[in-house]
Amino acid sequence: MTALIVYTTAMNYISQQQKQARKPPHELLISAGIWFAILCWGGAYVAARFLLHPVAPQQVALSPTLLAALRFGIASFFFVLPLAHAIRQRQVSPHQLLLMALLGQLAFSLYYWLQYFGIQQTDASIAAILGVGLIPMFTTLLAQAFGQERLHASLFAALCLGFGGVALIVLEQPFSTSLHSGFFLGALCLVSNTFLFAFYSNLSKRWMHDISPMVLTGGTMISGAIGLVLLSLLDPARNQWKKVLLLEVNQWIALLFLAVGCSVLGCHRQPDEATREASRVLFYAGTNTKHALIVTLAPPAIVYYHASYNSQ
Repeated sequence: MTALIVYTTAMNYISQQQKQARKPPHELLISAGIWFAILCWGGAYVAARFLLHPVAPQQVALSPTLLAALRFGIASFFFVLPLAHAIRQRQVSPHQLLLMALLGQLAFSLYYWLQYFGIQQTDASIAAILGVGLIPMFTTLLAQAFGQERLHASLFAALCLGFGGVALIVLEQPFSTSLHSGFFLGALCLVSNTFLFAFYSNLSKRWMHDISPMVLTGGTMISGAIGLVLLSLLDPARNQWKKVLLLEVNQWIALLFLAVGCSVLGCHRQPDEATREASRVLFYAGTNTKHALIVTLAPPAIVYYHASYNSQ
């Protein structure tokens, strides 16, 4: 645990040095960061589904709100030092702290409640496809709304093709069946949560462009974790914190993978840059097609392979 705290502090220092030097990261470092993000993003849906719907009947199932609160309550602990250091050094103003608190409710509290509810009502493979594949499309649409890019014919055609694929996934079951089973509502939650991520991405770039990525992640995550804990306390019957004591070893491994592997080790800058790049490249407005295709297609592929393996 001490080593991870040192890691987050060191990553904050390194990101500040890179920003001051204004030197682009090496291609190999970007690729390594992307592949690690793929492992985290692809495995995160499987781990979340496992905690929401355990395989063994004797294992306890966590609610979406409780799972999100646990994950980011653990992960936010590792960002306290970088955030406290930034506040002490006056690198963050009170106004920016207020904005980070707002972004935290958007990017963590509401975002992950929608995502985990969607995973609970659908499955990990559907959630991965909707949760990862839609982000570039919504990011591109919001870029038009914010006036950052112009809509042209090829971009419009690509967006129509992408949303057509989403409609096929959401409506893969008869409407009455999916509505009764909760699949349709879960799919809508997943679509909504990707829109929130794209909205958060655009707002954070506009409001927080001069803040270290580690400090921004820490501030928003801590705020989101507090919001999730308060949200869980509003419905104690559904969100029973005593269930945490009943988690088995493999469930704790899945939870720590989400909290430490995905939310701490996987939060470095390169994956975020790759996601922004993917939103451009997939719609013919960028340059590095290799990174964009890897970021967008590989996580759903990992989840699909896991689902196929389990069905054999």
